[in-house]
Amino acid sequence: MFFYFTRKGLTNQMFLSTSHNKIDSKSRISIPAAYRLKLEKNNEQLILFKSLQFKCIEGTSDNRMKSYMNAIDELDALSDEAFVLRMMMADSFEMKFDASGRVIIPEMLMDFSGLKDKAVFMGIGESFYIWSPEEYKNQYQKSQKILKEKGPPKLILKKKND
Repeated sequence: MFFYFTRKGLTNQMFLSTSHNKIDSKSRISIPAAYRLKLEKNNEQLILFKSLQFKCIEGTSDNRMKSYMNAIDELDALSDEAFVLRMMMADSFEMKFDASGRVIIPEMLMDFSGLKDKAVFMGIGESFYIWSPEEYKNQYQKSQKILKEKGPPKLILKKKND
C-alpha cells in the first residue's frame, strides 16, 4: 500500500505499510519496492541509523536527514539534546542499492537491532523502522495493550491553509 498526497503543487510519497523480508548471509536485504520508489521519484538517498527510541534501525531520505541537521543547528550547541543528535548522525549510513534493490546493512546496525535472518519493515510516514521479528512482535503487542487499556488516540486534524 502506498499513498500520495499533494501540498502546494508538490507530490510527496510516504513510507507506509508493513512488510517482512529475508536477510541473506552477507547482511543484504531487499528494501520494499514502494520505499525505493519514493526515494527514486524524489531523487533521494537512503539513510539508515540507530533509532533513538527503539531497538531497531530507522530509515529515511537524505533530505529528511538534512532537516534533522538543520534542527540541531537551532539547539544550544552544548546541550545534551544536540550531543545525542550528533551521535545519531555519526552512527548513520548512506546506503547504495544493488541491481536487485538490496542494501547491505552495516554490522553495527545489525547488532544494535538484533537482526539475524529476517526483518520487518514498518513505514511511519517520513521514515520507516526495520525491526527484528521478535522486537516487532513485542512492540505490536505493547501497542495493542495500550489501545485496549486507553482506547484509540485522540487526534485533532487541523486543516492547513494553502
